[in-house]
Amino acid sequence: MALNGEKNGAQPLARKDKRMKWALGLSLGLNLLVVGLVAGAAYRFDGPHGGPGASRHDFGAPYIIALPDDRRRAIFKNLRADRQDKSTSRAARRALYAEAVAAIRAEPFDPARVTAVLDTQREATLGVQQAAQSAWLAEIASMDAAARDAYADRLQEVLARGPKRDREKDKR
Repeated sequence: MALNGEKNGAQPLARKDKRMKWALGLSLGLNLLVVGLVAGAAYRFDGPHGGPGASRHDFGAPYIIALPDDRRRAIFKNLRADRQDKSTSRAARRALYAEAVAAIRAEPFDPARVTAVLDTQREATLGVQQAAQSAWLAEIASMDAAARDAYADRLQEVLARGPKRDREKDKR
């Protein structure tokens, strides 16, 4: 009769179980690594850090980047605190996307319903952009001539550097 779960010269069951657990753990780790690489590549080449998705945010970015860090932080902190219209909250944005998904799936499809959601999203975006532009302009207007000149110099430097992805290509 076999001891310790051995049968006809087979390894003990406990040893087989340990090997199987290690193999499954290793397989899971490799799968997560592949998923991470794919997601990272998608984010890198089509998100806010590069690729076609990045250009949507580039129009106002140099103006803000050229501001001193403390002033930039203060502007955004004030924008968040002063926001009267809560339609741009994270929850409101999620609700609008959920509404868009529902409208797209609806049968019969109603283009006017989708257009209404898109119009609401556009108005919210324009409201945020207008508030940011006003805050930025107030900041520039509060500067004396020397500070504005220094800001203009920093703005030129930011514009000359170009997007981060272009600087990375130049290094290759």
